[in-house]
Amino acid sequence: MIWSLYATLGQNMWYTEKQTVDTEDAAWDAIVEAAAENGINQIVLDLGEGVQYGSHPELAKPGAWTRERVRFEVKRCKGMGIELIPKLNFSATHHLWLGEYRRMMSTPTYYRVCRDLITEVYGLFDNPRFIHLGMDEEGDPQFFEKLEMVAYRRGELIWHDLQYLCDCVRDCGSTPWIWADLCLEYPEEFRKKVGKDVMLSPWNYNALRPEHYTPIASKQRHIDYYGKEPYKSMNLTYVEEEPFCTRFMAQAAPAARDGYKIVPCVSTWAECEYNTDDTAWYFKENAPKENLAGFMTAPWKHTTMENVDEIIRSMKLLKEAREKYFQEN
Repeated sequence: MIWSLYATLGQNMWYTEKQTVDTEDAAWDAIVEAAAENGINQIVLDLGEGVQYGSHPELAKPGAWTRERVRFEVKRCKGMGIELIPKLNFSATHHLWLGEYRRMMSTPTYYRVCRDLITEVYGLFDNPRFIHLGMDEEGDPQFFEKLEMVAYRRGELIWHDLQYLCDCVRDCGSTPWIWADLCLEYPEEFRKKVGKDVMLSPWNYNALRPEHYTPIASKQRHIDYYGKEPYKSMNLTYVEEEPFCTRFMAQAAPAARDGYKIVPCVSTWAECEYNTDDTAWYFKENAPKENLAGFMTAPWKHTTMENVDEIIRSMKLLKEAREKYFQEN
């Protein structure tokens, strides 16, 4: 099984375009060493502006890894029993790293650049089994007020572009991997449009067992967040009653039962102490063994020394869950 850690190299996938790559070598080394010690056999590395791409050098920011450095790290990790998987997020809400090309979305130039980058990282990462394409939170309204330019795909265009990106990965000889947002939000369309060879990561950072649900009144951050619309009028008692969580419960495991291979993603980001354990338990009980490809932990902390302890803690939680529910793997 896959026991994966999500890690960042670049950071321009959110709201502020950073002009330098501040990944710290000492932090990266510490994380890789801890990954090996905690049974992590894969690291999904979010590249963004953090690589000096030969095909599009204009995308790199100062401090980006050279192509030689990427090859070195792939080889080093492999020697430690860790496969390094490239991630390029092409979601319209997470593509600041694409520079001027993000403003050309779904044009011939954009498609060419996407293919160039996917093909290049396939070679740089020594023919990886998977290439992660992101594609989470496409068109999510909560991001509109945070972005300088609001443009996103809908209708047939989202399926066309997703198919195109997946075909770029397939043409290399790799398997496309995406966040499962589109599957959870549009389950029927997704099954009609997206092949079963696409691996999915359904993500949920809250509890899954009812006895572990988080009362909204328990934390000020929850009170503030769920006290606003559209949540205020829903009169929620628990965080886990919000639409995203209920959609996850309704659609994530069925996707695996319908033939998609899944790698559920956990996190310490939401400060839910039960998330990792509950997720491992839930999918062991509700997803067919042959389609549960593994698990990922995404601490959503950048690769700097100040974050190393939290990143390692997330790996230890995943190790504990593996030993508890998947001793044979």
